[in-house]
Amino acid sequence: MILNIKKGSFSPFRLNVLIGLLGFCFFATPAVAQVDPTDSAEDYTVSKGRAYGVLTFSLDQRDAENENQLLRQVIDQNKLDYRVIASGGYALNDNFTLGLGFSYGRQRQDITFLNEDEEEITSKSVGQDVSFIPNIRKYVPLGVGKLQIFVQTDLRLSLGESLERNFMAMEVEKIEENFTEIKLGVQPGVVLFFTRQWAFEASVGIAGVTSRWTTQTVNDDQANETKIQQSSIDLRLNLLALNLGVAYYFDF
Repeated sequence: MILNIKKGSFSPFRLNVLIGLLGFCFFATPAVAQVDPTDSAEDYTVSKGRAYGVLTFSLDQRDAENENQLLRQVIDQNKLDYRVIASGGYALNDNFTLGLGFSYGRQRQDITFLNEDEEEITSKSVGQDVSFIPNIRKYVPLGVGKLQIFVQTDLRLSLGESLERNFMAMEVEKIEENFTEIKLGVQPGVVLFFTRQWAFEASVGIAGVTSRWTTQTVNDDQANETKIQQSSIDLRLNLLALNLGVAYYFDF
């Protein structure tokens, strides 16, 4: 399971989760650092010929009332995003894997706000996307290998669509959008093995290079369809997007 913690959506529930995660790391680290004689019989190496599978789930939920945002005053907001990711990999050499992932995400938001002209607008939007994620991983074991650092480099191909309706005083605006996105990124993380097969994973937000192609249609006006091409470089690791998951490793 993945937990995303982002600025602007820090609820008391998420604060409690973060405190719990920090406590887990505090108590787990000394336990890993102490070498148990019985652990010497276990080999936690991601050795050549081993494979792994991971199923993760992310959720980003936000409710807000009477909030000041840039260029608008939010009266009411309800947002719910979730994502399911299935991935697996195979070790071509010791501590080096080649993998492939598949991701499905869905986004929904209902918001009522006042724009810069003090006009009340209600917006309802829904979107979805799928991603194919070929990747490679390099593992660096610490101590006996129960705790390992990994760096994942992946190429993400995403296809998505969204529909937004803006309800204003005199009209209703319908915006349809389709996009294709390619991202080459790097994502560091850690793996904590409970047994040789089962492990807990944690990683931070990905940094990399992104290219995105978008087509946008307003009120079904195909003749005046908008096309946008964007490229960006973000070399900052998003430490506020903490990803958590459970993995199963096995000999293939």
